[in-house]
Amino acid sequence: MNGGRLHVLLLGGSRAEPSRSGALLRAVERQVAVRGASTCRWDIARRPLEPIVPGGEPPPEAVQLATLARAADALVIVSPLYHNSYSGAVKDVLDHLTRRDVERKPVALLSNSGGMPCTQALDHLRDVVRALRGIAVPRQVVTVDAAYELDGDHYRLVDPAIELRLSALADELLWLAARLRQADTAAPAKRRERVRA
Repeated sequence: MNGGRLHVLLLGGSRAEPSRSGALLRAVERQVAVRGASTCRWDIARRPLEPIVPGGEPPPEAVQLATLARAADALVIVSPLYHNSYSGAVKDVLDHLTRRDVERKPVALLSNSGGMPCTQALDHLRDVVRALRGIAVPRQVVTVDAAYELDGDHYRLVDPAIELRLSALADELLWLAARLRQADTAAPAKRRERVRA
């Protein structure tokens, strides 16, 4: 990881077009970017990945995703709620990541749950982040369909209360990412001091 600006990889959304989850992905990206972080958005609507084939070679897109995740200081995952969990399209993307790509990185979790607020997609995603040895931040955001309006050929988040929650989530994510980067930078110096002592 390089010094300077924090870098955040945002992935998720939905294969549907237009997509409220895609709108949520764009909305949280704006909140992260306005705080000075650089961003890379992996929107499933435009960059879906196929399920892993055991024993097969990963496609070039999966290698690119892993490289982006490894270079990031933090991740954001957005999924619609499907059958009381996160979507298969999001799972297909996450399955191409390994512990090496996500370990010790803070991860923000968000979901659109349709007609009523429901955290089940995020509850299950927390288990996935834990399996990848990432750090799911405590704050999370769940939206419902009423928080969006159709604006031409795409949805736009219009709920000011959700924007405030996204703002707080971005603050929390970047605060933790900065502290972890500081700790990683200080660790080699501390090891050298112990060797000299």
